[in-house]
Amino acid sequence: MLRRVAIMYNPFAEPASALSIEVATWLRERGVMTWRGISQEARDTPGVLHDTDLMVAMGGDGTVLRAARLCFPLDIPLLAVALGHLSFMSEVQPEEIYEGLERVIQGGGWHDERSLIRAALYREGQPIAAFTALNDVVLSRSDISRVIKAHVTIDDSPLTTYLADGVLVATATGSTAYALAAGGPIVDPRSRSLVLVGIAPHLTNVPSMVLHEDAVVSIRVESHYHAILAVDGRENLPLHYGDEVVVRRSPKVCTFVRLRPSSQFYTRLVERLRRDA
Repeated sequence: MLRRVAIMYNPFAEPASALSIEVATWLRERGVMTWRGISQEARDTPGVLHDTDLMVAMGGDGTVLRAARLCFPLDIPLLAVALGHLSFMSEVQPEEIYEGLERVIQGGGWHDERSLIRAALYREGQPIAAFTALNDVVLSRSDISRVIKAHVTIDDSPLTTYLADGVLVATATGSTAYALAAGGPIVDPRSRSLVLVGIAPHLTNVPSMVLHEDAVVSIRVESHYHAILAVDGRENLPLHYGDEVVVRRSPKVCTFVRLRPSSQFYTRLVERLRRDA
């Protein structure tokens, strides 16, 4: 039984804004307490999400990522409505939202627990920042005319030194995001494996790799040219020579509400890729 639902929408997409108003009204008519807003409002006043039984995200994958960052610390299940270009992480189309919510209200659907990764940034051997990501952690160049040099080890064993536009570590969920665009493999979202991808690497024959779920990946910046760290497309922290980013699977998960069988993942994936072609 749903008692309180949060609706987060993309304020720059009129269809998402309009639908969020309609869905909020529909839920209140059924006695469900509802908060409606954008991600910045929830970050500014996190108390609005306390005791929330479900978050509904209306927008593209960027909106879902912002919603996820609010949900997983509070263990709030997330239902994603496809209102973006690809919407790889969405579960329902806009025309299916009321039927879907009715099923959830009646106790239907199932919970899909997606792995997260955590990254720690070290400078001169000291931890200075830590992050959690649903999709990926990316070290990349900030100067368009320069590549970065990054030394990678896995479980303290040296792998290679990349001369590349960047290096990323992704979850199975993130394997269909930047990692896919960079030539990485698609990993079944039920997997807890990590994916390591070099972004446009130069003079290296190390392919993209699917790593064990307990692998620890260390990436050390060995370039004096400007590099940045991005986590799920955010942060964009400048990195210094010698900085090290250590990435591993997080003990936490992000829970998505699903209404379709998990076996439909591959069919829906191909449909979305064809739509983008």
